[in-house]
Amino acid sequence: MNGKHAIYRVYQALCAGMLRLFPAGRQTLVQGDGCITRIPEVLKTHGIKAVQIITTPGTIRRGTIAPLLAQCEDAGIRTVLYTEVSPDPTVAEVEAAAECFFVSGCEAILAIGGGSVMDCAKVAGARTVRRDLPVGKMSGMLKIHKKLPLLLAVPTTAGTGSEVTLAAVITDETCHYKHAVMDYCLIPRYAFLDPGLSCSLPPDMTAYSGMDALTHAVEAYCNRFCSPKMKAHAMKAVSLIGANLLTAYREPANKAARMNMLTGSYEAGIAFTNAYVGYVHAIAHGIGGLYHVPHGEANAILLPKVLAAYGSAVYEPLARLEREVRAAWGKPEREVCTSVAEDGSREETDAVLAEAFIERIRRMNRSMGIPEQLVMLRKEDVPELAARALKEGNPNYPVPVIWEEEQMRAFLMEQVPK
Repeated sequence: MNGKHAIYRVYQALCAGMLRLFPAGRQTLVQGDGCITRIPEVLKTHGIKAVQIITTPGTIRRGTIAPLLAQCEDAGIRTVLYTEVSPDPTVAEVEAAAECFFVSGCEAILAIGGGSVMDCAKVAGARTVRRDLPVGKMSGMLKIHKKLPLLLAVPTTAGTGSEVTLAAVITDETCHYKHAVMDYCLIPRYAFLDPGLSCSLPPDMTAYSGMDALTHAVEAYCNRFCSPKMKAHAMKAVSLIGANLLTAYREPANKAARMNMLTGSYEAGIAFTNAYVGYVHAIAHGIGGLYHVPHGEANAILLPKVLAAYGSAVYEPLARLEREVRAAWGKPEREVCTSVAEDGSREETDAVLAEAFIERIRRMNRSMGIPEQLVMLRKEDVPELAARALKEGNPNYPVPVIWEEEQMRAFLMEQVPK
């Protein structure tokens, strides 16, 4: 380990220690079919008379929240809709949402949608209390330092875990750079996990969001300084996602599978809020910014490749995941190669178990029609993508193996279509 890497590890260890002591606050989790009907009651408890609802035009068009809007009206709570949220929420959209909040005299924010909606709502809330701090200067860790208006989150996808995380990703549309904003004040005060809201999710979005959640859990589990408590959250997430994602993909109306996926995504969110993600996410953010690839799709393609590139550094954690998830995911489709001990018995080494787990991810991707390659990746973009990934990842992410520019470029060049 060179001197710079040693400094990175000391910094990461200190951050991990601080996270265990930091007063993150308490979030109230409400879950179950139809649980969003309790939102007006919660708002009234907090004395809210006007709430901004940040969502998408599709959610309004499908009538998903029409009953909720009527319930709010009956409870004397005025609702103000903001629906201009793109798949990669932009700085301009955040600013417009914050301005809408002020102009309409709202007192709380209710985010109903996928990760894009919740990310927009989080940073818009931050801008309402930090009008002196542009989004670009919020990028990074703990830059906001102020309590947001009451924030409630209702995920309609099981992927980002944004309803429980301290993170939000906002795109600067002028340069296609993705700002990762992280602060404990961004964690919503309430999270509502209602499986009925995700049943209309298209199969491809079910696949992408599910693989996003799986990536959160696996990266958190494999990272340095991940505490036993966070490993338990990550392990639970991996087990739930592996056992239910294909069912949710093939049977969209299966509420049991949808509920398990929401729970898995939530558990993964807890894990990576405290143990962080890694180079899969750092690279995927750049891919999404340059080529507008769905974040979950980029994660799904990159996850097995990055894990394989880490090599022996992840054999042990991946082997533990493989041993634990067999009860939930089932045995591998083909027998795992084993070595023969001196007494003639067969044993599964960490290396072969790790490869078995990586192969599970590849097979799951194939089952949902997710491509194996980043077909859009251009050779001339590799330097820029490497720089962006390293700027995000080093020293913030306690990855199993620290890469410098040479390793990052080499990895990306291997992914360029031949």
